[in-house]
Amino acid sequence: MRRFLHTLFIILFLFPVLHAQVTTVPAVVTESGAVDIIFDATQGNKGLMGYTGDVYAHTGVTTNLSTSGSDWKYAPAWGDNSAKYKLTSLGSDKWKLTISPDVRSWYGVPAGEQISKLAFVFRSADKTKEGKAAGGADIFVTLNESVFTPTAPVVQARPANVKDGINYLNDNSVTLVLYAPGKSHVHLMGDFNNWTKDNAWQLFKDGDYWWITVNNLEKGKEYAFQYLVDNSLKIADAYCEKILDPSNDSYIPSSVYPNLKSYPNQTEGIVSILQTGKTGYTWTATDFVAPPADQLVIYELLVRDFTTDGSIKAVTAKLDYLKSLGVNAIELMPVQEFDGNDSWGYNPCFYFAPDKAYGTEADYKEFIDEAHKRGMAVILDIVFNHATGNHPFAKLYWEGSATAPNNPWFNVTAPHPYSVFHDFNHAYSGTREYFKRVLEHWLKEYKLDGFRFDLSKGFTQNSSTEQTASNYDASRIAILKDYNSKIKSVNPKAYTILEHFCAATEELELVQDGMMVWANANNAFCQGIMGYSSQSDFSSLSAQSRQWNLKGMIGYQESHDEERTVYKAKTYGVDGVKNSTQVQMERAGMNAAFLFTIPGPKMIWQFGEMGYDYSIDYNGRVGKKPVRWDYLENPDRAKLADTYATLLSLRSEFPQVFANPSTETLRVSESYWSNGRFITLQHPDLNVVLAGNYTTSATSVTLPFTQTGIWYDLFTGESYVVDNLSNPVNVTLPGSSFKLLTSKKTLTDSEPISMEKPVVVYPNPTNGFIQFSDSAPKRVTLYNALGRQVLQQQVTDGILNIGNLPAGPYFMQVYTADKMESLKILKR
Repeated sequence: MRRFLHTLFIILFLFPVLHAQVTTVPAVVTESGAVDIIFDATQGNKGLMGYTGDVYAHTGVTTNLSTSGSDWKYAPAWGDNSAKYKLTSLGSDKWKLTISPDVRSWYGVPAGEQISKLAFVFRSADKTKEGKAAGGADIFVTLNESVFTPTAPVVQARPANVKDGINYLNDNSVTLVLYAPGKSHVHLMGDFNNWTKDNAWQLFKDGDYWWITVNNLEKGKEYAFQYLVDNSLKIADAYCEKILDPSNDSYIPSSVYPNLKSYPNQTEGIVSILQTGKTGYTWTATDFVAPPADQLVIYELLVRDFTTDGSIKAVTAKLDYLKSLGVNAIELMPVQEFDGNDSWGYNPCFYFAPDKAYGTEADYKEFIDEAHKRGMAVILDIVFNHATGNHPFAKLYWEGSATAPNNPWFNVTAPHPYSVFHDFNHAYSGTREYFKRVLEHWLKEYKLDGFRFDLSKGFTQNSSTEQTASNYDASRIAILKDYNSKIKSVNPKAYTILEHFCAATEELELVQDGMMVWANANNAFCQGIMGYSSQSDFSSLSAQSRQWNLKGMIGYQESHDEERTVYKAKTYGVDGVKNSTQVQMERAGMNAAFLFTIPGPKMIWQFGEMGYDYSIDYNGRVGKKPVRWDYLENPDRAKLADTYATLLSLRSEFPQVFANPSTETLRVSESYWSNGRFITLQHPDLNVVLAGNYTTSATSVTLPFTQTGIWYDLFTGESYVVDNLSNPVNVTLPGSSFKLLTSKKTLTDSEPISMEKPVVVYPNPTNGFIQFSDSAPKRVTLYNALGRQVLQQQVTDGILNIGNLPAGPYFMQVYTADKMESLKILKR
């Protein structure tokens, strides 16, 4: 992950620009003294911009008795044109309202009721025009805090068996626990006490811990709350499973998160939510067994950019497509609550809460449940290296604009050169205990199947530079083993995947502990697809090349962090590649064949199977990218997707061939460029030969068959009779093409699927025309290997022409007067 780019993006793009519809004199508004409210009609919704008639304020206050931010107190009737509410024109679209002699008396708020905010809508005298905040929101001015003097805290031991965070005792009670060494006072503020600063709500002190039990809660009701630390700092609970964020929640569509609780305008900053007696999710995929680690084919996706809706429910709707593609695991880029709504997710702040920008807790669980029902595991990309300044642990110990030296969880300065935001100290046991709680929560509550640890090489306190950060580090290994041990104690079959890129000796030790590491071959595959032999060696993806006995590497040609191979081909490819989408798709298919034929688990970046060709830097590196499901309407791109599906179908049918071959021979280095590149796999279940021509001109190659008998071309159905391994079998491979041959027929080879008396079709395989055994009227529907319907036609003469469809396997449904039959055909 190139972290500095994340920082730049978040600073420039994530947060909405706030314009001051109102300013105040004095700048800090308190209960005492007069205050002038200056309204700028050119800001906000601009409903009064250019208006020259009389302007009035519809205004009230929110107090500790308000039930929500829209529950104004002591406001006049709408349309009250009393002189009290009339503004004075200052010219240039600016207007002034004077509140005098003080806020409490002007609004008529009784003594003892705490005023938190002044609320305004400005309007024309006839009520036809309104000046409001952007998007039509009300305008608020926060009152400076009233004077409050904390009393000495009561020292009392915590109840037995409570943990840090929210402890649900029953449907009506919770105990809240905060670890905050060195603090003098902690008070609780929330919906249950009208956000009042009150010593009756001060937490008990137990050494470095603070705690309080809250009773008489309503079952199923959401309560917002914060901790007030030392009468100056308001923080949410780091263990909460939902937050409300006044800066970003209003931008989440109700279609994505319906009925979102209103933000309590008696406070400011992020608030946490607790809810007793919450209705649990009913899981339906109760018998799911995750795929073995060495057979994984992972599809990495960013919820924001995978569908036009950018929601987790919309991703759920695409699960059938992913299943038909042949992947058996989905890796979500980070979805734990992050700053803003528009992000890659590598700016986390609350680790127990799924980000509301993508949907509700139930939506996330439904996605995982539905994936499991389709036999696909779900892996979550997690960011334990750093957190933003909105994390409560960061806020607790802050000095100026940085982490304070006494912060136990965070480093003041990151010891490694890759950090952004605030760097966690994983040598501190409290940090590890916190993250172990996070891991356990997602494994149990969401039934996740594993994690991908972002920037795991940063989990160290040893100082390093760019040149030394990847050196063997025993302390880092111990920390990662500790996390892996926790994961395996909850679910022994869960995956622990690392973005590590460290010394081979260190990675091997982690793999031997049951973890997996990313293996990046982006540059080699980019070179290959562009047509350049230099640096195009694929052998780094082979565990055999590293002399590893375990298949602990997840090989990939693209991830979220690399340039798209087809973009490189269309932008920098050699003659014959650069200007031809057809050739680019053919070469992308050849890349896929070499990627998936090399044994071991693999990963695909979203839309790679369609030849996605927008640069990673389009709209800024982490900016939104175009969603192009329409790619599948392009025959060349659809053929590429079919190629992926066919290759993955082969891996699924013969898993041990690609997980643990008896013999694996790779001739895929730069020296195997001009005369073809080859991979051969031998296993009792199946032998495989892959031959590819990465040049743009036809070349004669000798197919390296490994046994005698009949071999079958996976994509054309063509057969080769090999009666003597000493006699070479030479074929001409066109430029930018490959052949994949198997020692026996596979499921991709075409054979009718009989249902009652079968309809007979021939020839099968076919070059274009299909003849039915009778000429009775039929309705024919054809699906490609991805399950996408590509043809529906009435056949009245016994002949069907599919000559315009790409080569590959198809599923045919034939409807006659009294039955439906399914067949499998192969188009050459």
